Amino acid sequence: MVEKMSKTVLVVDDDKGIQKLLTDALEGEGFNVLCDKDGSWALRTFENRDIDFIVMDILIPVMNGFQLTERIRKTAKGHSVPILMISGVYHSANYRSEAIRKYGVVDYFDKPISMDKLFAAMREAMGKDYPRPLPVQAPEPSPEAPPADAKPSRPAPMELPDDGSIEIRGNLRDYSFPAVLGYLYKAKTTGALMLQRDKVKKIVQIENGRPIFVKSNLVSECLGQIMLREKMITQPELEESVKLMKNSRRQQGTVLIEMGCISPHNLVFALEKQLEFKLHDIFGWLEGDFQFKPGDQVESPITTLELSAATMIYDGIKRAFPMESIDAAITELMDLNPAPNPNPELRFQDMNMDDSEAFLLQSLDGMTSLADLIHSTVLPQDKIKRFIYALKSSGMIIFKAGPKGAAVPPPVPMQPPPLPAVPPPVRTAPVPEMPAADREIIDKIIQKLSSIRNRSHFEVLDVDWRADTNEIKRAYISLAKEFHPDRLPSSAPREVRKAAEDLFKLFTLAHDTLVDEKSHAEYLKMFAPPVRRQTQAIGGVSAMLAAEGRYRQGLEYFGRRMYVRAAEIFAEAIGLFEHEAEFHAYLGWSLYLADPDNPASAKKALASLATAIQLNHKLDLAYLFQGYVYKSTGRKDLAEQQFEKAIQCNPDCTEALRELRLISGRK
Repeated sequence: MVEKMSKTVLVVDDDKGIQKLLTDALEGEGFNVLCDKDGSWALRTFENRDIDFIVMDILIPVMNGFQLTERIRKTAKGHSVPILMISGVYHSANYRSEAIRKYGVVDYFDKPISMDKLFAAMREAMGKDYPRPLPVQAPEPSPEAPPADAKPSRPAPMELPDDGSIEIRGNLRDYSFPAVLGYLYKAKTTGALMLQRDKVKKIVQIENGRPIFVKSNLVSECLGQIMLREKMITQPELEESVKLMKNSRRQQGTVLIEMGCISPHNLVFALEKQLEFKLHDIFGWLEGDFQFKPGDQVESPITTLELSAATMIYDGIKRAFPMESIDAAITELMDLNPAPNPNPELRFQDMNMDDSEAFLLQSLDGMTSLADLIHSTVLPQDKIKRFIYALKSSGMIIFKAGPKGAAVPPPVPMQPPPLPAVPPPVRTAPVPEMPAADREIIDKIIQKLSSIRNRSHFEVLDVDWRADTNEIKRAYISLAKEFHPDRLPSSAPREVRKAAEDLFKLFTLAHDTLVDEKSHAEYLKMFAPPVRRQTQAIGGVSAMLAAEGRYRQGLEYFGRRMYVRAAEIFAEAIGLFEHEAEFHAYLGWSLYLADPDNPASAKKALASLATAIQLNHKLDLAYLFQGYVYKSTGRKDLAEQQFEKAIQCNPDCTEALRELRLISGRK
């Protein structure tokens, strides 16, 4: 087997978005990529791995980029390793020359990073060692399954028949996997997509139209094999971890952390990679039965896919979907004109695209045929075809018939069925260490939803009651761009995502009512005279604020070890607002600490902590507190499991890591 990636780049940045951006770009150039969040673990990774290039942010935890570079330069192998610094705070005008002179870095860039400049600097520094970008191709068939046919029996169409039923089934010979994912996103449904090709079985967990988790029966897709493939560990480390895992009954990732092979952040990075690899593999299937069963999720996994549906579809197409299948699927579209989808919810999905792709998307106005577009653009034809296929599969564009160059009338908004009553917004606790920008987006969506509830359609769109149709459309498009659910950060809880979708529904309902002449006239009859309504008090928001105040008081009593009083206050907060996971977590831990020798206290505590996990399955505190309770009551095996889950939720949960080390030391 040909080595997939010959050179390894270490990316050191505490921003997961930057990590993802750099990883995708560098892997596309043919590099293997390792990521670390802080200077301490990055130094350990550098010492234990063969690193050919380092891309390093300056403002990172434990030790900053300057300190880390100084430590690396003092090691034998770090004297000449190429290092490129990036920063969003220490701007290059003041620091570039000093960094080059003092630390010997190859360059120093401000954020946001230009990938072209990054690659150019790396090519100059690495010379002939810079790898050639690898061609996009489907993954090699797994040893557990025989290879599929070289070509599908007939071109896979890009659309599934819409008969009003979400429970779909078929074969990937007839309906491509990108088309299936796009269909489920448009339906915004939840359930399990089951796929089988020969002996290989996979289950893709779908939540509100977006893949969040993948199960597989392939041995080659287990965590250890993925980490070995990504050069995060070596073969001897893999074998030793398997041996220790069997003896200790611990999860492999935790064992590797204790062995010093990976950091807690690298474990989360590897788990996310594992899910992406499992999903991307399916894009390479040319056949295989699939069936989607709608319904509630059977489990709430801790590590999930956090990308938008459109980004996952495009990533899979770029990494694994055969070019022959794309050519077969778009042949019949060559004489049609691609145009933006008139439905803003589909049109403004978040898709990870570079500047040239974003420019191409903006130029799709429905007036140029696909054939002319492909032949008149300077981008490589394969790249254009993959991009167009991804846009079509995800529903971001549509195709219109008509003569080339003919003017196309403005898109007519889609008229959805009557919307159900929108439930009140649900506010959840911020994820630990959530970036301020992410918190700002979440708060903005919640405040917007609260401010427009029970308001007129004119107030929802922020237009005057005398606004004409064009003004209403412009206002709607502007709000759709600003508040699209895909703008939410990956750390946003499910309840916040639901609030964003409810907000979008209010915008759509107001728009569809006001752009239709008849419904607009009927709606105006409700106002005599048409004036803006007075703001109505929203009980839900007041209750949330009051509950937050009681919760803060509870924390004060908890910090003073007045656990009985703290439990009473936390219970009052839950009485005001029961949807907050942290309230239940601290209630449970306070109940146990108030009477630790009473078995009934442990039972009540575990019940409250289970409720917290049900509300937010990524709350590390809930698992940490559960671990403490289990440890204190003698159930150490269960305690270990909870501490491991806490680390997966939050790699910076030092309390859980310390507990695991103590348990390991005793063993």
